[in-house]
Amino acid sequence: METHEGRQVRDRHRRGQAPVRGRPRACGARADRRAARVRGSGRCDASGARITTHPRAYGDNPTSSDDPSLQIGLLCNRPGAWPNSQVREALPDPLREWLDGQARAVLAEGLRTLRQAERESGWANAVAAMAEILETTGGIDRAGVCLAAARHAAGTEPVAYDEPVDLTEYDLAFAGREDNA
Repeated sequence: METHEGRQVRDRHRRGQAPVRGRPRACGARADRRAARVRGSGRCDASGARITTHPRAYGDNPTSSDDPSLQIGLLCNRPGAWPNSQVREALPDPLREWLDGQARAVLAEGLRTLRQAERESGWANAVAAMAEILETTGGIDRAGVCLAAARHAAGTEPVAYDEPVDLTEYDLAFAGREDNA
């Protein structure tokens, strides 16, 4: 047994109840004054990266992990859980329907994009940005979503041009040229 801050700790990891493919699952949980963190190995996260963080609650207030922003990290590791997730229920209809219709790889990338934008700019800004990019471009790309989420977080409006922007001159200039160095 090892000791940690005056307490005896039997094992550094807590073993899962059911083995995965004949091996026990190892995952560790740590709580400090600010948050509870979950790390895993095996089928959780092979790199040992933080899977999710739950803010620590004090007092008599009930605690819940129904907040979709707390579940997005777990969902990124298991995109097959998408149909029954709180994250899916929390998204606006057009975005949810678009993600529902995507192949598993595109869905997983969309969830990772949502996770990154949420970590950088907050849940509401990430969802608004993702819906905005989907409406504008018909798809979702990480750079566009993160940029739009940062813009939402900063409270700035998109640029409004007096006339529509026409880029056909650029298309004509570079179309069919093999030597555009």
